[in-house]
Amino acid sequence: MSEGARDSLMTVGVPRSMSDTLVRYDAFDVHFNSERGIANCALYELVNNELYGTVERGNEFMADPSVKGCPLPEDYAGSGFDRGHLVPAGDLKWNGTAMRQSFLMTNVGPMHKALNEGGWAKLEEKVREWTARDSALLVFTGPVVSDGDTTLASGRVKAPSAYYKVIMAPCVRPMRVIAFIYPNGHSGGRLRQYAVSVDEVERRTGLDFFPTLPPEEQQCLESPVNLDAWVN
Repeated sequence: MSEGARDSLMTVGVPRSMSDTLVRYDAFDVHFNSERGIANCALYELVNNELYGTVERGNEFMADPSVKGCPLPEDYAGSGFDRGHLVPAGDLKWNGTAMRQSFLMTNVGPMHKALNEGGWAKLEEKVREWTARDSALLVFTGPVVSDGDTTLASGRVKAPSAYYKVIMAPCVRPMRVIAFIYPNGHSGGRLRQYAVSVDEVERRTGLDFFPTLPPEEQQCLESPVNLDAWVN
């Protein structure tokens, strides 16, 4: 698949009723929700030659002053939540600017430590393994926000009940798609426990993934939960 064709897949449809600002960084895009203080979706392409970068991980979270509603790092203080990356810093070791941008608060969500250091970290490592095998992946990540979700004490950031990740392998034939929803808490167990269809993520978030594909192709890719095609 050509680079242009892959780029056409790196889009997300966001309902007009949902607050959304598209922010483009050097290596990833963020659909930021100023009302929630957290992205609707962060998306990027990871290719296999980017897996071997040597840039050291940063550690300084920063607000993006150009983005309306972007929280401050201190808005998370005392909340009991980690500042969880949506686009992982570990996938951006190939570029110093991209690494620094990953610590902008537009790319951060309130994440329980048990998830951030547990099942979510294991899923991120799986993404790297699959990238090495399949040449390139398109990765979409964001929160699953429910009506009963709390807001951090600062009043600026919604703490979601779950997080999703949608993954496409665009260079294999036939193309493969898989999605996951992890509760924002303890997340032990196997990948299969959290695998869902893309349709399920769309139902729970209101987003539309791969809207440039013909409807029949969307249906074929987004309806099943075909984890065996990924892990076998």
